[in-house]
Amino acid sequence: MTTRPALPLRWAIGFAVAYAVLGVVARLTVVEGQAVSLIWPGAGVAILWLLAEAPRRQRFVLVPLLLLHAGVAWVTGAPPLVVLMGSVSVTVQTWLTVTLLRRWCPTLLGAGGTESFRSPRTLSRTCAAGVLGSIAGALIGALGVWAASGSWDSWVVLAWFARHFTGILVVGCIGHLAWEWHTQRVAPRARGGHRTELIVLWAVSAVGVVAIYSQPLPIAFLLMPLCVWSAARFRTFLGALHALGLGVAALVLTLAGMGPTVGLEDPVQEIVVAHVFLVAVLLTGLAVGTLGDRIDALVVRMGHARAEAAEQAELLAEMTESMDEGLVVLARDGSIERSNGASRRLAQRVRPGEPDDVALVALVGLIMDPAPHHTGASRAELGVGDVQVPLESGDELVLAVTRTALADRGDGCSGVLLVLREVTEHRRGLRPLVSFASTAAHDLRGPLTAIRSWLDLATMDLEPESDTAASVERAQRAAEQMADLIDDLLAHAMAQAGDLVASDLALGGPDGALSQAVALLGPDDVLDVPDALPSVHADEVALRQLFANLVGNAVKYTRPDVPAVVRVRAERHGPRVIVEVEDNGVGVDERERVLIFQRFHRSDTVRAGFRGNGMGLSICQTIVHRHGGTIECLAADPGPGSVFRFDLPAAVAADVPGTPPLTVRDVLSRA
Repeated sequence: MTTRPALPLRWAIGFAVAYAVLGVVARLTVVEGQAVSLIWPGAGVAILWLLAEAPRRQRFVLVPLLLLHAGVAWVTGAPPLVVLMGSVSVTVQTWLTVTLLRRWCPTLLGAGGTESFRSPRTLSRTCAAGVLGSIAGALIGALGVWAASGSWDSWVVLAWFARHFTGILVVGCIGHLAWEWHTQRVAPRARGGHRTELIVLWAVSAVGVVAIYSQPLPIAFLLMPLCVWSAARFRTFLGALHALGLGVAALVLTLAGMGPTVGLEDPVQEIVVAHVFLVAVLLTGLAVGTLGDRIDALVVRMGHARAEAAEQAELLAEMTESMDEGLVVLARDGSIERSNGASRRLAQRVRPGEPDDVALVALVGLIMDPAPHHTGASRAELGVGDVQVPLESGDELVLAVTRTALADRGDGCSGVLLVLREVTEHRRGLRPLVSFASTAAHDLRGPLTAIRSWLDLATMDLEPESDTAASVERAQRAAEQMADLIDDLLAHAMAQAGDLVASDLALGGPDGALSQAVALLGPDDVLDVPDALPSVHADEVALRQLFANLVGNAVKYTRPDVPAVVRVRAERHGPRVIVEVEDNGVGVDERERVLIFQRFHRSDTVRAGFRGNGMGLSICQTIVHRHGGTIECLAADPGPGSVFRFDLPAAVAADVPGTPPLTVRDVLSRA
């Protein structure tokens, strides 16, 4: 955190001299029979002086200010009590106003920021700080006048407040704008006026002030449009100077006995009215100016946002063009809105030599409405989201297709994003591997069955308590574990390489995919399956195996003497159904939640207390992946327990948001 440097001595002397000179000038306006002056512009100088000084050095301003005010008042013949209370009044007023400014307006110069009044909010908070400071100062000063004269006059409080608030607003605000003008680069007003217009404005204002204050009618409000004109067309500082010129001219003419206030008998009342007019004119100019500054800032920000958005759009276009995956954006009516280079190259392989738009329509038509023998369910090594695209050369193109419903863009229309990834060679090389694993696991069952049979016969001929019987029993347990492992390997091979026949399936209900999982529960276990679960589009055998493994694990990995409670939740999101299976078991350590889906992985906690070979969750992951989804393990909230969340394709019988309409096929047929 940086510390502000101290105010240079020459600037401190300059502020002190300015305050003293303005104080002497203000004391010359003391009316006979009154103890205080009619104006006090030095209040604004005091505010600027304290703002310019570092916060940790406020005493180097407040103490000289107290002594300086007392000296000016004493030399110009003020009563001793007025000298004392007036000095305290100005000091308290200045400290309170600056303290509030630094808290409420941190963007101001002197309050921690680098700018002046740039928004109506900052201006209103500045005025509020000036009002509160002036009220405090007026009360203290009025007490001094009352103590010196022995009589209380409410006009003294009002006049004291008016002259100090006017000084703060006029000298303080305009001085602060000049400070910014001197230290910062102030941008010109958008669509602002020129120098000739400014000269004309000042000439019209001078004539208007003289004309209005040369007659007694109260029509000074006609000067307000001139303030709006200057603040709207020129920088706020120039508009404030123009408003100051109008207000000071009105104040001087009022002191000279001219204008609509000459009918008032009390000169204090006259000057209060003149102060009100000056404040009104200046606030009008500042309000319009700061509002214009705010609008200009928003226009500049909008321009920067547009430039940044254009730059990001260009970067996104370059990124999508450089991707190996094909991207196609479909509108709600089925038309192709956007595509990248990879998708167009794939389309050219389907319709070589055709224009890109015609070839893309052909490719999208084959993907969105493929023949049954071209889907992922037709061959073991293909996933549910895979599509076989026949080529004119007689070969085939295998694409892994991901469909994502796009959010509504505000026009009531939503589209679909297609991500096309070529997996022809990968799927072609996968079939021999999964077939070998399936064959090897199947061929091991025969010898293992014979081993288990001979061990059973040997057990019948041995003494139950003999060492040999114990050894044979250990061999039987090892054979059972081997049989379980082979069963899991077969299940995994079936999940990975078995033919998938996808159809619309219900999750709940008597015929749902979860109906057979009830048989895995113990007498006290609970399986909570709501009736209104969305249907999915998946292979029935694989789906039942998926839920059997998850529910079986929940029943198996329970806490001691705590029955298993399994809750199933599902919610549809566009073309996918998000399913959660939650249990109240021992849970999974955070470090193990990714590793548990690896083949044969078992954590130390599970290995010590439970039997198994670590294949169940790997089978679940394979089934989910073949259906184009992902699976993850989360902590139950509240725990203990685990939540297995995965997604499956939604049933196609219902209206799936983002499903391409038939117009694609119509366009394809016309192409």
